[in-house]
Amino acid sequence: MYIIVGSATTAERLKKAVEKNVGFPAYVVHTPAAINKGGCSYSVRLDDRALDEIRMIAAETGISVKRIYIEKTENGERVYHAVS
Repeated sequence: MYIIVGSATTAERLKKAVEKNVGFPAYVVHTPAAINKGGCSYSVRLDDRALDEIRMIAAETGISVKRIYIEKTENGERVYHAVS
């Protein structure tokens, strides 16, 4: 899952909050080109099972989430489905 945020600093804050509250490892990455709406953007990448917790953590910490995508492989290609 990719949680798109506006800056590297915001991504790092969300990553730390997720790891602390959910217990899954999270990674700050550049947003994949297929889902990047232009410009430089960062995402937090983590396990899809944390979707409900992500929304709660973002709301509690005041972090603005631009979009959330789930990555799947269909016919050998990566496909991204917007969740919010």
